[in-house]
Amino acid sequence: MNSNFVPGTRSGQNTSTAGSRPVQPICAALTTRRRTLHGIILLVLAVATGAAQTPPTTPEASRDETPNASDPTRFFQTHFFPHEPFYFIAGVESPNAKFQISFKYQLFTGVGWLAEHIHPLTNFYLGYSQTSLWDWSTPSAPFFDSSYRPELLYWMPHVDKGRWADWFRLDLQGGIQHESNGKEEESSRSLNIVYLKPTAVFGKTDGFQFSLAPRAWVYVGDIVDNPDIKDYRGYFDLRAVIGWQKHAQLAATGRVGDDFDHGSLQLDLTYPLWKVPIVRSSLFFHVQYFIGYGESLLLYNKRGSSVRAGFALFR
Repeated sequence: MNSNFVPGTRSGQNTSTAGSRPVQPICAALTTRRRTLHGIILLVLAVATGAAQTPPTTPEASRDETPNASDPTRFFQTHFFPHEPFYFIAGVESPNAKFQISFKYQLFTGVGWLAEHIHPLTNFYLGYSQTSLWDWSTPSAPFFDSSYRPELLYWMPHVDKGRWADWFRLDLQGGIQHESNGKEEESSRSLNIVYLKPTAVFGKTDGFQFSLAPRAWVYVGDIVDNPDIKDYRGYFDLRAVIGWQKHAQLAATGRVGDDFDHGSLQLDLTYPLWKVPIVRSSLFFHVQYFIGYGESLLLYNKRGSSVRAGFALFR
């Protein structure tokens, strides 16, 4: 994937095997437990967010729904919604696996006094996304790097209210987002941005669609961990999607650096498995190709490429 990355080694890591024989069974057991814990976490998140696969199309749709904390399924359906794509994919090169989890939580559902009298409050959400690279090729199968992205966002779906055309839709989203990788010293990366992201969708819901989602941002606060990240991340990215809501889709996400160099391109091809008679699953088959700088936050200034395939909960 990346000529600058040596699989299985980290800064300051002792690669000597001398005297390591007595702890091998313990390491193996810890590795097994870690993998089991990771699996449980992913399963819980999948079930939790899977319940939100068919959310109300607008916040207004949930105004008459009284949240019931004693019914977990109902609670997730009325509070949690899809955010960024949610997938698990793997390839043959290190780091082998990549997964992303993402959801947003609606702060006001429309049934309280504040939301009823100040309706724009229903457009506020807390979002969380995490993208992780997982290196299966080394004995302990460590996480190579993770990007944690909590945010407070304001989402306005159907800004046009269908007045302009029945084949056009405009959504608007803005927010403040923190991103960091949780590492220390020279491996630490962090930044904060304030962004604006309109999304224009062309085409009817039951037909072929094309969407454009440009996102522009400014950096706020300290970026001492990665002072030159603006040269690689820039201030703008663009996501374009073509396809059908209930069929295949191809998404392309592009980004360029501050001087319109150091760019990256990610292609995501997805196909719903409920279209396959033998399978009939609610998942999507997912193939991803990445080329350019910064597939992970740790490697924001390193160039690489990768091909991975797997499954997605939503896209």
